[in-house]
Amino acid sequence: MKIKGGKFEIPKQIHSVELLRGIASAMVCYFHLAKGNINFLPDQSVIKKTASIGWSGVEIFFVISGFVIPFAMFQKKYTIRNFITFLQKRIIRIEPPYLISILLVVFLNFVSTLSPYYRGSPFHIDWPNLLGHIAYLNVFTGGKWLNDVYWSLAIEFQYYLLIAVSFTLIVSGKMYWRFLFIILFLLSSFIPFPPNSFVFTYAGYFIAGILLFQLVCNIIGFVEFFISIGLFIWLFVYQQGLFLTGITLITMLVILFVNRVPAFLRYIGLISYSLYLIHVPVGGRIINISEVKTTNIVLRELMVFVAFLICILAASVFYRLFEKRFKTFSSSIKYDQTSPNYQAG
Repeated sequence: MKIKGGKFEIPKQIHSVELLRGIASAMVCYFHLAKGNINFLPDQSVIKKTASIGWSGVEIFFVISGFVIPFAMFQKKYTIRNFITFLQKRIIRIEPPYLISILLVVFLNFVSTLSPYYRGSPFHIDWPNLLGHIAYLNVFTGGKWLNDVYWSLAIEFQYYLLIAVSFTLIVSGKMYWRFLFIILFLLSSFIPFPPNSFVFTYAGYFIAGILLFQLVCNIIGFVEFFISIGLFIWLFVYQQGLFLTGITLITMLVILFVNRVPAFLRYIGLISYSLYLIHVPVGGRIINISEVKTTNIVLRELMVFVAFLICILAASVFYRLFEKRFKTFSSSIKYDQTSPNYQAG
């Protein structure tokens, strides 16, 4: 990103976001393939060891959303009068692929029971639990997610609701309103909510993205940014530790300074949501079949990469058949064109 006259030139498109989405989805995919089946690889396996930090791809996604959602709202001149339109766009963009992936999980669960190598329980649909996936109600019922990644989608959707109602505070021309939102949101992360249930637990990641958005869009200046980020780092290291603080700061730096993204990584970023949705039901089954077919550790390690490539292929198909259509439909919905006046304090 370019700085001119002490301010950022607001870009229309940020390619580093696609890079980070691709990296984050690949990290989570690799983590689940190498470590999802605890009996597949021994603990001393290099593949299993290198996959150990892959779970942090979820936190990278949270930082990305913290930045890119208000950034898109700012570009489209969002105001609270566009609340319903915003929800329509988000729901159409993310919910149909999510619901279709649930059907895929149920179908593959059934097909798996037909295999002579199947060793699990008979096929059964827990209807209350299945219906609890709609609108992410399992967050409140404590129901088990059919796919290990679904919990994070519930967190993301809560963030969409929060940002939609508080956007005026984030872009306020008054510093005290901006600080009030940041401080209250950050302090909410210390409330002992149930794990993997509510956005407040992960507030720090979203705040990092929000602060970066405010800086890039010149809502705040460098002084306010560094004061805010200093407070953030101090509390975040205490709460989340050095590793996750480092991951968060690196993600912010990549958004700011990486401008060129290789075509392959850009493509992985394009299909990242599809990959995120289906890598467990697709890749996980390849791993489970491999566990039955071979005990050779080298072959099993090789199958992690085979499964990874198959997941990329399956995600590409899923994207073209489903996600792309709803993404285009969502983009066709426009906000009220009334132009708000965003000014820094």
